[in-house]
Amino acid sequence: MAVVSCGGADAAWSSPPGISNPSPAPPAVAPVVVPGQPSAPLPAVQHIVGSTVKLEQLIDDVDKERHKDTRGQSFSRYGIMGTDLGYSFEHAGRVTFLFGDTVGRLGAAADTIAVTDAVDPEAGVRLDFLTEGDSYLTIRPPGIDMGAFEVPVAGIDLGGQTYVAVKTNHSRDRDNPTDITVLTRWTPPASFQPVRTISRLPSGRFSKISLHLQTAEYPGLPAGGPWVFMWGTGLYRASDAYLAITPAAHFEDGQGTLYFTGADATGAVSWSPREADARPVVQNGTLGDLSVTWCKDLGLWLMSYDRRNTPGIAFQYSRTPWGPWSAPDVIFQPQRDHGIGRFIHDSDAPIDDGLAGPVIGKGKANPRAVHGGFYAPYVVERWTKAQNGKLQIYYVMSTWNPYVVVLMKSAFTVQ
Repeated sequence: MAVVSCGGADAAWSSPPGISNPSPAPPAVAPVVVPGQPSAPLPAVQHIVGSTVKLEQLIDDVDKERHKDTRGQSFSRYGIMGTDLGYSFEHAGRVTFLFGDTVGRLGAAADTIAVTDAVDPEAGVRLDFLTEGDSYLTIRPPGIDMGAFEVPVAGIDLGGQTYVAVKTNHSRDRDNPTDITVLTRWTPPASFQPVRTISRLPSGRFSKISLHLQTAEYPGLPAGGPWVFMWGTGLYRASDAYLAITPAAHFEDGQGTLYFTGADATGAVSWSPREADARPVVQNGTLGDLSVTWCKDLGLWLMSYDRRNTPGIAFQYSRTPWGPWSAPDVIFQPQRDHGIGRFIHDSDAPIDDGLAGPVIGKGKANPRAVHGGFYAPYVVERWTKAQNGKLQIYYVMSTWNPYVVVLMKSAFTVQ
């Protein structure tokens, strides 16, 4: 099957065996304009300051903050000491998590997958990693490099067929980014077959992405659905958020993909088949990892993301996939919400906080000198709760040092 290109050319990347190079972008065409109606006023969803807490550490054997055994015991059971990311989606009745570069017994920056049956995160979450032979499963699409910073970015199950998108062809030269996001068809346990290119840097707008099947009828969507919605960001922490739609029946080959190019006061929405025409649904200029999930009880899309311009994890919501989105609300601030020095290592602290390690990359030489972080706030949709004027979201978050993933909770009032 030929790869469908959505971005600019990149001669540094060669196609995997059995798959052609991306075709050029389609010629300029008039935008597709679909009549709609103005969105109903948004409810007031306000973060409750002080409600954000870490529930537990999901990776490694010992919770670095609490000095207690983790539920999953990922090192004892699977040889996994550290990892990050954790984009989640429903598959085969379980929550499936896609993890990034992993510190483990395999000794390489391999990427892996875990699942859980948990329905109540307050009762605790144990991750069970998928295995291949006597080790943890790794994501290795044929002909696709999956080294450092080449990671899974999203997944979706469509009628029993599962897809995992991966980011590959990473360049360490920030002035010449070459990353390419590729869609693969996942046939469990360990077959990841590349099927098409989604986007490519430096001009691409969908390097990090979030996927969701259409949940309702929206004035402004073209005929031809149901659609798979794809929100994305381009250059890491130097991007706005964008939206594309693909007919679910053609998600594998990408035919019919359209990019959001704007909406007017009457609700009319414009679409283009060219990624280069895409216009932001959320403007910020410093977005990195993003997560968009559906809250059925409120009829709202929920977006969380990390960003460079304001320290902290931000949250916005909307009635439609394209907006208007609410003003951003900071749901995790590392000092305010007791992250730094508690479960995120503070390399500047005069007294060792005991949180350093595991780490990945060059930091292994001196873990205490590597400052922790907070990124990839991926909401687990099945755990979202909305009742009695209150919304609670549960999300994973990566902390860099220690190089683990924690489970977080934030609460909101709804009026």
